[in-house]
Amino acid sequence: MPDSTESMTPKEAALEALTYFRTHSDENKAAKLQRYFKDPVDYYGVDYAPFKEWKAGFQARLKNQWTIQEAVEFCEVMLEDKYMESRGTGFQVVGLFVDEAAPDLLPLLRKWLEESCGNWGLVDNLAPSVLSPLLREYPELVPEVKEWTSSPNQWVRRGAAVGFVSLVDDESLRDAAYEVATELLDDKEDLIHKAVGWLLREAGKVDRNRLEAYLLDQGPRLPRTTLRYAIEKFPKEDRKRLLEATR
Repeated sequence: MPDSTESMTPKEAALEALTYFRTHSDENKAAKLQRYFKDPVDYYGVDYAPFKEWKAGFQARLKNQWTIQEAVEFCEVMLEDKYMESRGTGFQVVGLFVDEAAPDLLPLLRKWLEESCGNWGLVDNLAPSVLSPLLREYPELVPEVKEWTSSPNQWVRRGAAVGFVSLVDDESLRDAAYEVATELLDDKEDLIHKAVGWLLREAGKVDRNRLEAYLLDQGPRLPRTTLRYAIEKFPKEDRKRLLEATR
């Protein structure tokens, strides 16, 4: 392995990361993580506490050495490995440098959602760490991401919803968040219903009156899973009232 004081190439860094995962894999832990997913996922099963410590040091070294270009190259190498830890680490490293990114990163994010996620866990890693800050910096990208709601790929659609979750604190982006939610209300996938409910719940934290008016307006169109997620933090009596009013 290269000395920690020397600059690593993306391929060298990927080799170091993959070596860590492979030498710290645990089949039992990997099997336990499967319970969070309906479909099979590939995990090394590394123990989270030491992995978190290793990752912090690894990322600190890269932050002092690289630009967004190297981070993207590293991610592309990591995405060649099928395991969750590898792909998630690739996304997180890009997130370290996203403040240097330009709008032309967006097509690559969509490509990663389409081809390299394959489950909600990786979408929920990539969207908040890379897509959300990119949209906050370049709001002119919002219309393009809104169009993702019509993608035949459910991970692109989920990415559109999750990407706005942390942006609802910005009034200028809140309208777009509601528009994304509305476009996805008729989606057939349960994982999209949950993502939209999550998005609406966060929007309600900053403007509860708007959320309640929205839910009443959409009424029976709302998937029940979406509605239950959206009103999760409401008082019990208000949850009951809204569940009845939107039947």
